[in-house]
Amino acid sequence: MSLLAIQLYYSTIEPAGGGAMTEYVTTNIRLPKDLYREIKHRALEEEKSLAQIIRESVMQYLAAPEVAASRREEAEVVDDWENDPLWLIGTDATVADVTDGSVNHDLYLYGPLSEAARAEIKD
Repeated sequence: MSLLAIQLYYSTIEPAGGGAMTEYVTTNIRLPKDLYREIKHRALEEEKSLAQIIRESVMQYLAAPEVAASRREEAEVVDDWENDPLWLIGTDATVADVTDGSVNHDLYLYGPLSEAARAEIKD
């Protein structure tokens, strides 16, 4: 077993120019196969280890807490379906003189048919 492998096993590595040792914790995570393949492919492209790609991604995620907070807020807004404008359509009826909207809704939405469209319907 190489010295690097032993250092990795014991979770400590001394940087190449000396200096303080960085302590690592070994953990296991489950990833969907497609995601694992994407990360592995990126690691090969960038000539980095899979662990390095994951560490960099986690550090980037933690460095931008306001982005994570805004994503959580967006998720909360999506969960608030009762206040979604689409859900509220029809809850505030307006007075209109249209009494046949359920039958002639196409006419009110798109306007009267052209002569060419009428001819196609008759055929």
